[in-house]
Amino acid sequence: MFAKLKKKIAEEAATAPRTGVRIPRTISKESITSVGADSGDDFASDGSSSRDDLPAQLLRRNDQIRRLEAKLSDYAEQLRLMQKTKDKLEIALEKHQDSSIKKLQDQNETHVASRAKMAEGMTLALEKKDQEWMEKLEAVEMEKAALSAQLNEMSEQSLALFQKRDDRDELEGFQQQELAKVKHMVQIRHRSRSGGCRKKALVFPFALLIPMYSSVQNPMCFREELLLFREESDKKIMDLESRCEELQAIIKQVSEDFHLIEEDSRNLLQKKELKMFLTFRQAALTEEEKERTLLELQKKVASLERRLQGNLSPDEHLQELLQEKSSLEQSLEDTRAQLVTARTDHADTVSSLETQVTPLPLNTELWFSYAECTLRQRTEDLEKSKADVSGQHKICTEITKALEDTRRQKEELQARVSNLSLCFLSNNSKTVTSAFITFFPQVAELTASLVTNQHELSTVTERYSRKKSALKLKYHFVIIVQMSFLEVEVETLTEQQQQQPEVCEEEQNGSVTVDDLDHIQKVNRDLEQQLSEKNRTIKQLQQRLAELKRTLQKELKLKPEGDPPSSNTTVTNTSDLNDSREINFEYLKHVILKFMSCREAEAFHLIRAVSVLLNFTREEEDLLKQTLEYKMSWFGSKPSPKGIIRPSISGSSTHWS
Repeated sequence: MFAKLKKKIAEEAATAPRTGVRIPRTISKESITSVGADSGDDFASDGSSSRDDLPAQLLRRNDQIRRLEAKLSDYAEQLRLMQKTKDKLEIALEKHQDSSIKKLQDQNETHVASRAKMAEGMTLALEKKDQEWMEKLEAVEMEKAALSAQLNEMSEQSLALFQKRDDRDELEGFQQQELAKVKHMVQIRHRSRSGGCRKKALVFPFALLIPMYSSVQNPMCFREELLLFREESDKKIMDLESRCEELQAIIKQVSEDFHLIEEDSRNLLQKKELKMFLTFRQAALTEEEKERTLLELQKKVASLERRLQGNLSPDEHLQELLQEKSSLEQSLEDTRAQLVTARTDHADTVSSLETQVTPLPLNTELWFSYAECTLRQRTEDLEKSKADVSGQHKICTEITKALEDTRRQKEELQARVSNLSLCFLSNNSKTVTSAFITFFPQVAELTASLVTNQHELSTVTERYSRKKSALKLKYHFVIIVQMSFLEVEVETLTEQQQQQPEVCEEEQNGSVTVDDLDHIQKVNRDLEQQLSEKNRTIKQLQQRLAELKRTLQKELKLKPEGDPPSSNTTVTNTSDLNDSREINFEYLKHVILKFMSCREAEAFHLIRAVSVLLNFTREEEDLLKQTLEYKMSWFGSKPSPKGIIRPSISGSSTHWS
């Protein structure tokens, strides 16, 4: 387009003759219109003028042509200047566009490279963190296995502890019963015997008491060991609970840090996106302005080419050129003003950009490196916090699961123990009731035979004492008679004559006394043997009675030991009844102390014995069970007594009076 315009202007300049006189560039509209009018008048007057006026007209016409050519040359120069300015502006715009595009490309490349580096660093950091957390998970699993093993050991030890405690309680009960039996036997022996028999009877119980006290000392040591083990298990449980609380606090803190890091990373990303958006928007605005100016210039050039190419007369061409000149001058002024403003803005922007471009690479590199480091650090912290939260959450869930499993196992074991104890108690109660039904007549017979044996024993002891005193008197009397007889025989008879009969008489008298003594000793031995056998049978019967009473008092709802088994018999002994009541009172005191000092699970098994000993009703026994279950359970409501609980001892016959 511009090349064609240049060619036409060059051709016109070559064909048009140049004169020395030059017309000024700025010609007013009035002068041009006057010239046109003069030329029109001249042409109009050509027909009336003569041939003599033709040279003058030609000269004037040549002058007008010269003026027009000068104007055309001026217009061509103005067009050249405009073309030069346009070329300069295009070159500057192209350079600016190229530089801006290059800068944008460089920024995009650096951004992509930084993103790639960040992605690689994040992948490497994530891989490292994955490896570290896998190792931590393995360590946590090992700890979990160790904790589960410890929990299993503790559950087994708790079961063994409960079993040993039950065995210890049974041993204590047996020992107390044995001590009560020994005490009772000692009292009976103390009352039944006197003198040497009393000493012999006391030797045997004291010999029995020595191994009993030694057997009591062993369970006490075992009890101390069990208490120490219980304290250690309680300490371990407290340590586990404190560790769970610490882990929960760590999880809470990590979750808060995680939320803060997420907010910081979100703010950084928003700021970065906003900066990129502003830079792209500025570039788009500058490109739009440049395109608009280029379109306007292209339109103007096209209009000029179209007018130059048109086949017009010189006057019309001149008129159109004048109009074009006026429009061009106006547009030129507008464009000059716009160019001045654009130049000033462009110079300001270029200077500011130059001042910014010099430290920009360093600032951008520093900013990008700082952003990469901060983002990498934040991502690492975020991953750490995520992994910590997940690991701690897993650990907490595993610990809670293990605690729930242990609690469930404990409840199951307690339920199983209660069921087994109930089954065992029911079976024992059945067996005891059957044994009681079968052995009760035997016990009655044995008690009757025991009473008769005691009476026989007392009569035998009395007969023995009487015979012994009679034998002593007889022995002294025989000695005195023998001495007097010997004195008489010595005095009356000589040694030779009466030697033989005296020896015979002495032998006869001696044989009589020795036989009597042998007979007395045999009778004494028989009586002692009978006494020892009866004592042995009495001891066996008392042991069987105590065992039956103990099992009945523990398992059945029967009267305590204060009710004597020999009520069906005709003969009773008031001292034995008082002793049995005293023993039963001691047993009741022991049961109540044990019930008040033991745990809920152990006290649950003593409800039956307490209800039997204190004559509880069914409602009172159920209320006691419900309160113990409420204390043993984690959840539930406290049971309330229905109505007023009246003492059930007043309604029934008391056995402790």
